[in-house]
Amino acid sequence: MLLSDIRAKFSGIFFVILSCIVLMTACSPLDGIISFFADDGSGYIFKISIDSDPRNLDPQIASDNSSVMIAKNMFVGLLRCDGSGRIIPGVAKDYSISSDGLVYTFYLDERYSWNSAADFSAPVTADDFVFAFERIFDIETASPYASDYLCISGANELYNTGEGSLGVIAVDEYTLEIRLEYQNAELLSLLTELPASPCNREFFESCKGKYGLETDSIASNGPFYAAYWLHDEYGSNNYLRLRRNSGYSEISRVYPAGINYLVVKDDAEKLYDFTEGTTDLYISYAPEGSLVGFPFIESYNRSVGIIPNPENELLSEKDIREIFSLCINRDYLSDAAYGHFISAYGILPPAAYVGGTLYRDSVVLNEPEYNSRLAEYKWEISVSEDDKSLAESMTLLVPESFADRESLEYLTAMWEDALNVGIAIEVVNDYDYSDRVSNGDFDFLLAVIDPKGCDAEDYLSGFACEEFGIAGNRCAELLQKSGKYSSLTAALGDIREAELGLIEDYFYIPLWYCPEIVYYADDNEGFEYDSVSGAVIFEKAKHF
Repeated sequence: MLLSDIRAKFSGIFFVILSCIVLMTACSPLDGIISFFADDGSGYIFKISIDSDPRNLDPQIASDNSSVMIAKNMFVGLLRCDGSGRIIPGVAKDYSISSDGLVYTFYLDERYSWNSAADFSAPVTADDFVFAFERIFDIETASPYASDYLCISGANELYNTGEGSLGVIAVDEYTLEIRLEYQNAELLSLLTELPASPCNREFFESCKGKYGLETDSIASNGPFYAAYWLHDEYGSNNYLRLRRNSGYSEISRVYPAGINYLVVKDDAEKLYDFTEGTTDLYISYAPEGSLVGFPFIESYNRSVGIIPNPENELLSEKDIREIFSLCINRDYLSDAAYGHFISAYGILPPAAYVGGTLYRDSVVLNEPEYNSRLAEYKWEISVSEDDKSLAESMTLLVPESFADRESLEYLTAMWEDALNVGIAIEVVNDYDYSDRVSNGDFDFLLAVIDPKGCDAEDYLSGFACEEFGIAGNRCAELLQKSGKYSSLTAALGDIREAELGLIEDYFYIPLWYCPEIVYYADDNEGFEYDSVSGAVIFEKAKHF
């Protein structure tokens, strides 16, 4: 055989192999070759179960958990957060702030581009951010995030009347200026969140009202783009496929070839799929005994505590609420509870943020006092026999969704040992629980505080609006100042004051901080958990 024939035959075989690599990895030829030969954990398509079909992948609108989890892997704003919560560059490679704190100028990285299953491509420019913010304040968009960005000049008028000009200006193609009505120390943090993602005007208008609702009507500028979306509202086995955005991978290497999101509504089925290796991750609010030994990521983004009803004849007295708090040995409770629960000293958990800063890194609270003997003494000398009789009929209202109800028996045992009072645990379904909370129909309430996102102020918002029947005046004042702080120090101080007021008056008796746990197979690594949005970020995930 001639040398030229051998070369031709080899070239043909190589072309077939290359074609197979590209098909298997569902990415560009260069990415496919890197994935095949690098042996560095890249090129894998991850699979994860989600609770429900995403409703809308439009980042200015997306609010349900499934939509946010997926969209966070598709879009990049001016800034973003790394795995430790530190604010780092996104589309903006640099920025400057005027001396009066009212003008932010962002200089965009010209390498970012749009990608879509509909073959749309264009560079990401300053006008894409102008259009995105205009949409946030457009009444027809009905964005649930408009109130977060009202510090921007002209935002209030535009949102309320539909008229006026917004202080988000394209100085040139790759320079963006944001002008504020008043200083907001949390602006940079807000710019890392999903609604601050760009939106291409030309592509949006071409979707004719379907933007974010189907595969060909989504253009993304982040690590992945939507390649296929099956969401039959009457069917089952719905799923969405994201695939690597090769243009983004030239800026920051994306290791996975893609992500398959499978809609599985039954939790037992999700757990089974994970243990059988059908999926690569399993997200849980409580430790799973069957998953001992699996690696995991945990984010302490929930607080669990006791709220005594201030309208209760006995519990309306601060001294009585204090007695019940003194009975609680938190170290013992944490040992008795699920292994991932830790003792809580406040309302805001470790994952709570203030303007990109972890609240608990800046504000440390003293451990609530435990002194059962003092509680017993105060109970005996300060509580009448009639009031003691009233206590015997009181209950602790618990939502059915709280998994670790067994540990609450240790809590009520502490009260019984010290005070000789048997507080019954009353478990009700979540609908009845919400109804009874809103009607003030409880004595003691087990409160699971889990706001959407991890903004520190959100953990106190329920007290500000008297959701639990408590007039949290300091919390209400805090929310009125929201977004208007000129420094994070001032914001941290007010949040601490509002939190301490509730704890020192025993309107909230902290028990545990509880995590969201992301389990994954031991042949995977590199996942990040965005505690602000609750999304697993796959950009640097590897499979070996």
